[in-house]
Amino acid sequence: MIWSRDSSHRPRAARFMPLAVVVLACYLTGLLVNNLSGSVLSVFGRPVSSIVDSVFPHIGQSQRLNTGSVNEAWTDVQNEYVLRGLSGTVGTQGAESGIIDAIKGKYGDRFTSFLTSDEYASLQNGLAGRRSGSIGIALEARCAGVTPCPSGATPTVVAIEDVLRDQPAERAGIRNGDILVAVGSQSLAGLGGDATARLNAAVPKIRGASGTPVTLTVQRGAGSLTFTVRRADLNLPSVFSTRLGATLYVQVTGFDQDTGSLAHKKLSDGLSAGATSVVLDLRANPGGLVSEARSLASQFLHTTTAHQNAVVVRRGRLTSTAAPQSAEKVEVDTIQSGGVALTPRLAVLVDGDTASAAEIVTAALHDYQRGPVVGQKTFGKGSVQEDFPLPDGSDLHLTVERWYGPNGESIDVSGITPDRVVALTSRDNRFRLDAEGPDAAVDSQLQAALVAVRP
Repeated sequence: MIWSRDSSHRPRAARFMPLAVVVLACYLTGLLVNNLSGSVLSVFGRPVSSIVDSVFPHIGQSQRLNTGSVNEAWTDVQNEYVLRGLSGTVGTQGAESGIIDAIKGKYGDRFTSFLTSDEYASLQNGLAGRRSGSIGIALEARCAGVTPCPSGATPTVVAIEDVLRDQPAERAGIRNGDILVAVGSQSLAGLGGDATARLNAAVPKIRGASGTPVTLTVQRGAGSLTFTVRRADLNLPSVFSTRLGATLYVQVTGFDQDTGSLAHKKLSDGLSAGATSVVLDLRANPGGLVSEARSLASQFLHTTTAHQNAVVVRRGRLTSTAAPQSAEKVEVDTIQSGGVALTPRLAVLVDGDTASAAEIVTAALHDYQRGPVVGQKTFGKGSVQEDFPLPDGSDLHLTVERWYGPNGESIDVSGITPDRVVALTSRDNRFRLDAEGPDAAVDSQLQAALVAVRP
């Protein structure tokens, strides 16, 4: 989850979008800066002359960060980081590898990161449901037979994993399971020694200015097909629904700025039309705005005196032990009145990619015993990040809080274990409405959820 310092609503979110997944994975693991301008300053209490190259990761040798940005970033870390009392010894060690690396190394923080101005703008667009210069696909490095690789196996091909519905790639004829062979005149074979490297190199070639064409050559079965697709600025909804018998199936792909209102309408319309139960699908949902998670959970929950009426409790400025009671800052996001699905039977679908804000919803519905959780253990992201825009347009993406469910438990790292554990034989068998996928009948998790909401 992120919240933005320059937003009047201070949204919290964590969002990883189709096709942007690879790019985000690259910069969140820490690419190195090549030059920084400025004179002597103090980072973590240690003087640094000419500024170390790795204080912040960013792409492009022509970009420069000024000393004001570095100093402001360190002030933000001292004043806002989830754990208070960062010591000079942390800084002495961290000055060699950068502010971000020091935090990651000292506290094992997986989610604090630095974003360049372009990356920050891209993230903000993502939270608004916008994908600039995209064609609506996601790529994955896969094994022979275009199957997801088992643990430890080396991928050999770059496959089209997702084709979003009613977007340029789908309209052009590209399908799930196509193997990407070339982008324009560039064969993928020349882009890297392994499938992952080829995938990373292919992504920026596919993206580009809205309205411009890109040509993709794919292998489908024994044949080769070429498609010319026009890039577009996509506005993607985050909530989809359909009737499966008497059950309203609602898929939420992320928590963007209008997710709560979209879910409210989908639930209201579906239940008014006669649905008697709901399956809420939060699988492959990487999270989003906390405000929207609160709104969604509140559609199913009565206001109550139990658990402080909380959807989620957020605690910040903890001691180094991270004990919840040591928090200097505590905020309770309470159940909102006006929910439209307070009484229908409910089941919640989750998997290992259900994370962050999606886990907030899952934990709240589970703790209030609103309905069974079905699927596989969730990702386990129990922290909140805030965006601190810096003077040069870049952004410090800093962990500022840890969150706890209504029962007071943290799911960080451990995740949420479903009430009914059900595995898919292949994640390609997941039923979905946002992208091309299989029939509901082959989705064993969905079928288990449908059984769970029967009278």
